[in-house]
Amino acid sequence: AVNVQRYWAGVQNMQKQVFALLSQAVFAAGLAITRRYLLNYSWRRLLVGTILVIVALDAVVTSATVFDVVRNQYFFLGETFVVELPAATQFLVTTFVVVEAADRDNGGLVYGLLTTAHNIGLSFARPLSNQIFGSWRPSLSDSANFIRDKPSFRSIVMHSFLLSYGFSILSFVAIPLLPEQKAQAQQRKRTWRRSPRVGWATLLLLLTTFGYSVTLIALTMFPATSCLKLVGGAGC
Repeated sequence: AVNVQRYWAGVQNMQKQVFALLSQAVFAAGLAITRRYLLNYSWRRLLVGTILVIVALDAVVTSATVFDVVRNQYFFLGETFVVELPAATQFLVTTFVVVEAADRDNGGLVYGLLTTAHNIGLSFARPLSNQIFGSWRPSLSDSANFIRDKPSFRSIVMHSFLLSYGFSILSFVAIPLLPEQKAQAQQRKRTWRRSPRVGWATLLLLLTTFGYSVTLIALTMFPATSCLKLVGGAGC
């Protein structure tokens, strides 16, 4: 994505920063719209709908840039600008879940656990993507391939984006774990049985994922190990 932005869309740093600043205003507007009109709407539908909107918008802009239909930095940055609206809705939905899951005496603990799980997932995604895409040829990390801009390489780049969209859609299998609304969240707290085994298994999974992510990210920082295929390199 970084190379597509830099070499094909021609995004300049100043324009990127200006759009990032303006995006905060759009994000705030998205929060206001969600609070005003969507507070009592299904959390599941909101999450599915916003993911689909973000994927659709990104697919349109990315495919137009990759296949040289429109290569313009303002067109490319416009997508990051618009998606702040559904992103704001996603943020509020996850916040609602935290609020309803927490009790009076464990709000900080619940918030910390859920946000930690979210952040560990983000950190795990980077080394995983390096491992998946590191074996693709021509290399997606070699800027020379973007400069040559061959039609065959464009297809490979687009396939990498389609795979990432597929992972986003795959997350829908976990949607049933999300309460429909706050009433269902409260009902689950009252009726679902407690399981220390599930708690310990979840904690172990988070610790393992965190350790794995930190280790692989650390390996990419040193020339002697950044070439390892384990971290997405070409091999030492």
